[in-house]
Amino acid sequence: MATALVAFANGSEDMEATAVASILARGGVEVTRAAVTPDGSKEVVLSHGMHVTCEKHIKDCTGPYDMIVVPGGLEGSKTCGACPALEKLLKEQKAAGRYIAAICAAPGFVLEKHGLIGDAPATGYPGCSDNIKNYTGDRTTTDKDAKIVTGKGPALAIDFGLACLEVLVPAETFAQVKAGMLY
Repeated sequence: MATALVAFANGSEDMEATAVASILARGGVEVTRAAVTPDGSKEVVLSHGMHVTCEKHIKDCTGPYDMIVVPGGLEGSKTCGACPALEKLLKEQKAAGRYIAAICAAPGFVLEKHGLIGDAPATGYPGCSDNIKNYTGDRTTTDKDAKIVTGKGPALAIDFGLACLEVLVPAETFAQVKAGMLY
């Protein structure tokens, strides 16, 4: 069974965090929701007021995971980008050749900030991704060689979640989840 860690911080974009976690779980991926909070709390309040209690705190996550996902939201992305424990996990993930994924502000404020995108094509929220070398501006971008999945923003949270799922599960499972969602 594939595994994924989804980082949840105060100020993470509600749709981006919950859609990807839900879509991955629908596909049979074992999802760990990890709170990225400075005080060790497992409870976060997302950017539009949704309260989430995570299974773990990021400091307690050791992996390995088949994918680590960082949702956007300006405040949440900045918090994730400043978290040494998450940075360490992402760098280990990249070094091991496993997938990393980010959407909205997170590709620029987390992945690119820590040198994790490199020459791979990537997308993200306009204005938050100015430092991405090969910015595509696409709805989602998947680079299977670099093992990076990126998404543009909240309206594309489902597209992003499906792009993440597609690289983790067999094609038949992916097709079943997509059809079940009426997508």
